[in-house]
Amino acid sequence: MKFDFFEKEVGVPYFSSGFLRQLFPDVDRGYLALQLVRWCAAGRLVCLRRGVYAFADRKGDFLPGLGNVMVAPSYLSGLWALGHYGMIPEAVWEFTSACLVAPRRRVWETPFGRFSYRQVKFFRGFERVELGEMPVLLAVAEKALLDAWYWAGGEWTTERHREMRYENLEHLNEGRLRELCAGFESPRLDRAVESFVKALGVGGRLG
Repeated sequence: MKFDFFEKEVGVPYFSSGFLRQLFPDVDRGYLALQLVRWCAAGRLVCLRRGVYAFADRKGDFLPGLGNVMVAPSYLSGLWALGHYGMIPEAVWEFTSACLVAPRRRVWETPFGRFSYRQVKFFRGFERVELGEMPVLLAVAEKALLDAWYWAGGEWTTERHREMRYENLEHLNEGRLRELCAGFESPRLDRAVESFVKALGVGGRLG
């Protein structure tokens, strides 16, 4: 199989072994695996983790979706999602995702960026959106907040919320925030929501 043909048929910047088996059902698996090894050695493909590959020369806004593929099922959340929504002033370069069961290896350093994975008790509150070139599973803004608070640990006091310097909160929905929080069944998160809503105010600008 010629690489140019392979690249054209794949048609996306990254892919999994399972995707290739569906795309090329009549191609011998051993032969295809050997070709992948050769193309990686030649610098045409990058093996990101076992069974996940990307075209080495691809450029573009496809990295968020790659987070969904490195560990599945997962969705982008936490600080990366807050940065995406413009809710915190700092740029976040690490693609943080939530998953039902945390993998043994929780962080992958790749030529395309750093991808980390954290277990979350309540695996809901995300949607499929288009980011750049690829569809992405992304936490809604309220769930991104809750996941960030959940992972950080400790009490989320008024002072701690203020230290986050939240921005662009006018699109948050207090009802959805409380509804999603209930799914965690966590008194600590319940208190975090109360301090956030009562002391700082959903819809306000935090300083």
